[in-house]
Amino acid sequence: MKGAVFDLDGTLASTAKAHKIAWELSLKQLGFELNIDMESLLGKRAMDIALILIEKAGIKEVNKKNELAKKLLEIKSSIFAPYIMKYAEPMPCATQLINNLREKHIKILIVTSSLKITALKVLEKININPDVLISGDDVIKGKPDPEPTILALQKSSLRPEDIIFAVGDTIYDIISFSEAKIRKIYLTNGDIRVPIDENLLKRYNTIKVNSLCDIKEAINLAF
Repeated sequence: MKGAVFDLDGTLASTAKAHKIAWELSLKQLGFELNIDMESLLGKRAMDIALILIEKAGIKEVNKKNELAKKLLEIKSSIFAPYIMKYAEPMPCATQLINNLREKHIKILIVTSSLKITALKVLEKININPDVLISGDDVIKGKPDPEPTILALQKSSLRPEDIIFAVGDTIYDIISFSEAKIRKIYLTNGDIRVPIDENLLKRYNTIKVNSLCDIKEAINLAF
């Protein structure tokens, strides 16, 4: 049995708008008005994002920042579902690619920096049910550390050489995949496009593609 590893937000699902609205409304509930630049937050764990936002709101004292970040994340998690149901959509060719892999008996492993409760809502909306889901709250160190990718391999009983490819939309994804010893890595355009140094792509042996449609075609030709 072989496997394929996917990031979730921006890779399989277009969720940036839903996340932006939920974070901004959650900040407002805490009394902060902040226009969020999602590009600077892509790929980070939810708790790390909460800490960044609280600091951007002007809170520097460590204990207060930590306390407010936890509260912010609780609020965001509690209000997120309706915005996912309204705004989240599969990225182009995501459903077809997953279905093609299923037909070839390839396990689907999803490694996301989002909380599990959030990731499950996204997966429900885009109608994808992975064999393994590793979320930001499953690990001590999130991406770009290889820990979440290595945990996904362990949970699936697969070795790095069993993975036909891994795909993400941020540098955090490709570093995590590469350092987990996965050999074939794709970087796809997410719903927010962030320029990445071509030298980094070479360093991590990553192939840049426009969308999952390119990977779908490559897989069809390979099989």
